[in-house]
Amino acid sequence: MIYTAEMMNPLFAFVDRLDGIEQSPIYHPEGCVLTHTMQVTNLAFRETIDTDLILAALLHDVGKYENSKGHEKIAIEWLTPYCSVKTLWLIKHHMRVWHLLLGSMKRIDKCKELVEHPWLPELIQLARWDYAGRRPHLKYKYDKDAIIDKLNIVAMKHFGRG
Repeated sequence: MIYTAEMMNPLFAFVDRLDGIEQSPIYHPEGCVLTHTMQVTNLAFRETIDTDLILAALLHDVGKYENSKGHEKIAIEWLTPYCSVKTLWLIKHHMRVWHLLLGSMKRIDKCKELVEHPWLPELIQLARWDYAGRRPHLKYKYDKDAIIDKLNIVAMKHFGRG
């Protein structure tokens, strides 16, 4: 797959709206959602060639434009026409995995559902980046062309063409 501006523009439209949306300094000392998103996305580009996972990193918080509570469900509604099943699953569960890891998920069937899922390793990676993307003085430029270029580079590596 080759990523183009035409393909990415609908996704970027969701990310564009994150600029200036402030978050609780207790959980997000880095400030606005776009700053956090760029930190998470840059970690993803450094550590994986899985384009579905990278797109989940880029898009995991787009629902915060409407509401912080339940933002993952909002994101899924908006992104379903544009993203793969895997990317959507990762976004949908990026908050839920914390309940599993921290022991607050009580129902064993819900625990098993996540633990036995083949994408659990990628979900844990996304959760790690989400947690690490909270550095108050680290700013990355939101450069759509650079994101597209990086996606194409990792896609070529991922699919054995680079």
